Amino acid sequence: MVLPRNTVHLFEVSGADAARLDDLGLVQRLLARVVRDAGLTPVAETAHRFSPQGLSLAVLLAESHIAVHTWPEAGTAYLTLTTCRLPEPGFGDHTADLVREELGATRVELRELV
Repeated sequence: MVLPRNTVHLFEVSGADAARLDDLGLVQRLLARVVRDAGLTPVAETAHRFSPQGLSLAVLLAESHIAVHTWPEAGTAYLTLTTCRLPEPGFGDHTADLVREELGATRVELRELV
């Protein structure tokens, strides 16, 4: 049996706005936009808010999953997208720009594993 080929996009966020990193609604909308822009299919979502701050959010996709973990106190987050469908050319850079803008980050480093 041949397994489907997966791609992983890892976005390492730094210098982000603490309030934005702790805003569950904002982060949910961000993930929904990334999923929509990639043409993927969400099937379920779960989230956890940490005390006193920070959150983890995961969306199960028909094509795999996307997750984000935030540390507002450090201004950092990690967003990972794993999918069995190859995204359109330029998807990673477009998404890095979107994440930078939405989270008020000074830096978003993209790593792609194909």
